[in-house]
This record gives sequence, structure tokens and C-alpha cells, in this order.
Amino acid sequence: MKIIVSISFLVVLGLFFFATQVPITLTSDEISKAVSEASSEFPAADEELLERALELSVAKLEKGQSTRLKYLAAAYFVIWLVFMLYVLRLGQQQQVLDKRLAQLEQTSDDSPSTPDTE
Repeated sequence: MKIIVSISFLVVLGLFFFATQVPITLTSDEISKAVSEASSEFPAADEELLERALELSVAKLEKGQSTRLKYLAAAYFVIWLVFMLYVLRLGQQQQVLDKRLAQLEQTSDDSPSTPDTE
């Protein structure tokens, strides 16, 4: 049981680090395509200005997305950690109850049996 909990915890921890490191980027081809579409809609617009505005917007969105992704991964990590600690605690309590049950069975077997008086 502890091995399964440990492995699942390590998997979630690995996913946490992976999720927070995922870059979200646009390629230069995608940026060029977006600039050409914008310049076709607004012919008087400067293409360099549009490209710079698009790059700044994408950078800001990527930063915000990265922050949100980190919060989401951290929330999942905390929830998983609490759940795993709860499962481990239940396992410990189960072991204590099993020991107590074994003690009670042993004491009932050791005590002399008395016939029922009905």
C-alpha cells in the first residue's frame, strides 16, 4: 500500500514539475500569418508595429497562462498530497485495529469457555 502511494505521489510530483515547465509559444510563421491577416484588414497599419504588438500580446498571454498553470498544478499537488496522507492514515488505523482484533481473539481463545445457562 505504501509503495503504491509513494509511486503515485512521485508521478503527481513529476507531472507538477512538467506542467509548470511547458512553454506556450507561437512560431514565427504563425506570427507572420497573423500580421498579414491584420494588415489585410487594416491596410494603413504598419506591419512592423503590428508584429511588435502581436509579440508583446503573446508574451503577456504566455506569462499569464504560465502563472495560471502553476496555480492549477499546485492545487492538484496539494489535493493529491492531502488525499495520500489521508489514505496512509487510514492504513495505519487499519493496522492498529487489526492488532487489537488479534489481541481480542487471542484473549477470547485463552479464556476458559463457560457453558451457556439457558
